[in-house]
Amino acid sequence: TTMPAASAAPAPAMQAAPAPEVNLNLNLTKKGKPMPKAQKPKRRKAKTGAPEPVKVAPTKAEVEAEEKFDAIVAEGGAIFEVFIRARGPNQWFPVGPMAVKNPRSIKSEIWAAEEPLKRAGFRMYPKLLAFPANGKVEYGYRERDESKKMTEEEIRAGGGTKNPFEDVILLTKDDGVSTSTDEGSLIDKFKKMLNPYD
Repeated sequence: TTMPAASAAPAPAMQAAPAPEVNLNLNLTKKGKPMPKAQKPKRRKAKTGAPEPVKVAPTKAEVEAEEKFDAIVAEGGAIFEVFIRARGPNQWFPVGPMAVKNPRSIKSEIWAAEEPLKRAGFRMYPKLLAFPANGKVEYGYRERDESKKMTEEEIRAGGGTKNPFEDVILLTKDDGVSTSTDEGSLIDKFKKMLNPYD
């Protein structure tokens, strides 16, 4: 048997169904708005050391005090180191030097400068304002003598047995009487005895 010859006519082309629309723009949100740009995570830099202190110009009173200090030292006055601490047997903290013409008047000079000393102490050591001190402080002093001053090495070598502040003299309220005033009153009394009509 013979098979019928294949039709020479081409088969009709099949049309493909249209492809569904695909959003090729991936930078849009579901609502069709542009995607926000990806942000890189910010790395915090580690703090190194203490922040640099803000430089403040000295006040007029501070400049005058410095000039007075230099003048007294130039005239041969004595230099004392002044300290502050929370009331009681606590650690001393240096506040700064004080120069006096007569070493016997250091106590009255410290009491006369109590307010500026206290302000400076609280600014330098703010923990003195906090509990348990609550701003209740006392003052100490010693004459500056570089030959007696302990070095860091001596303090370390002592292993905590050497106290670099053992020669600091505690200032008490009884020390508020000025010796220079007493001397002046004695001289005045003596002058009146010699010349009662003056």
